[in-house]
This record gives sequence, C-alpha cells and structure tokens, in this order.
Amino acid sequence: MTEVQHPDTSSKEERTLDDELNIRLLVGSTVGLLVILAIAVVAMWFLGFGIKDSLVAADPPPPALPEARMEHRPPGPNLQVDPRQQLLDLRADEERILTSYGWVDQTNGLTRIPIERAMEMLVEQGLPTPTPLAETTEADSTGN
Repeated sequence: MTEVQHPDTSSKEERTLDDELNIRLLVGSTVGLLVILAIAVVAMWFLGFGIKDSLVAADPPPPALPEARMEHRPPGPNLQVDPRQQLLDLRADEERILTSYGWVDQTNGLTRIPIERAMEMLVEQGLPTPTPLAETTEADSTGN
C-alpha cells in the first residue's frame, strides 16, 4: 500500500515571529528614519538661526537716548487731536443712529427707524415694486 503523506504540521507550530519578519530590514529602516529625522532637525535649527541673524542684522538698533524713543507728533495745527477717541465717538454716534428713532427731515415728515425694525418691516411687507421706465425711442436717444 501506498502511504499518504500529510503536510507536516509540527513545522508550522515551531515557526516563530522572527522567521516571518525580517528583523534586520526593520531595524535598518528604523535607524535610517531616525538618522534622516536628526539631519532634518539639525538643518532646521541652523536655518532658524540663519533667518534670525538676517532679521536682526536688517533691524536697526534702538536709539540710545530715551528722548529719541518718544513718539513724535508733526508740528501744528493738528487736525485730529485724539484720533482714537474721535473714531470711538464716531462709531458710537453711528451705532446710536442705527438703533434709535429720530427725524431726518421734520418739515417733510421723513424719519429714521432702527435697522432691526426696518428689516422686520421689509420681511412683513416685502420689497416695493419698481416703477416701469418710460419707453424711449431711438430718435430720443440720439437727440434728433
């Protein structure tokens, strides 16, 4: 009789993880990556110092005298004595106009309303319909 040969199962159980992985390749790749990373870090460090040195060289040193560091204003007449405060006052005045009721032209009965109320009215009433323009003829447009 012929003997049937079965695959050797004992050899599969004896195989270890080391046989399946190429440890030498894995360690070599890791070391290579670490070397490339170290070179990149050192290059960035030198590049950072080079940029810093060029920026410091381009920036003039501060004046030695404290009087030279003081803010200089142009000679008078100053049109804006305090520009920051004037801008704040202007914005506060505009905010007051946008959020309050008031007369624009009392003789003609023209008033202003807060912008929030105007938007509500626009949603309620919709946009006004435009009036159609009068048709012009070609002779009117050429001036004949």
